[in-house]
Amino acid sequence: MSVWLVAGIASLVAGFVSALGLGGGGILVLYLTLFLNMEQMQAGGINLIFFLPLAAVSIAIHIKNKLIDYKFALKCAPFGVLGAFLGVWLANTIHPFWISKGFAVFVLILGIRELFFSPKKKEPEEEEA
Repeated sequence: MSVWLVAGIASLVAGFVSALGLGGGGILVLYLTLFLNMEQMQAGGINLIFFLPLAAVSIAIHIKNKLIDYKFALKCAPFGVLGAFLGVWLANTIHPFWISKGFAVFVLILGIRELFFSPKKKEPEEEEA
């Protein structure tokens, strides 16, 4: 199977999962690091560029469907920007080996949490009571 075909499939899956709000970047980074042997930082950079157009499309659709709480988003945004600066600073101070291990542990913890500890969503009748 050609590298471009596999990359296209991985990108399609990552875009689909991202549109669901499930963090498709994790899939893309995993593909780039595991199958293309890319370093974690380079894969992260490609992931950021990859998701700019996806984010624009997703935002447009969410705006159309009135799914954005602007007040809440604007309160969170400065912390996200600060977190991005801190993350880049930290990533430049830590060896790539440890970054990839930390990412793996993070993904593992999230996976275990989702498998075993996700709260069940209440039925609409229960919420009214």
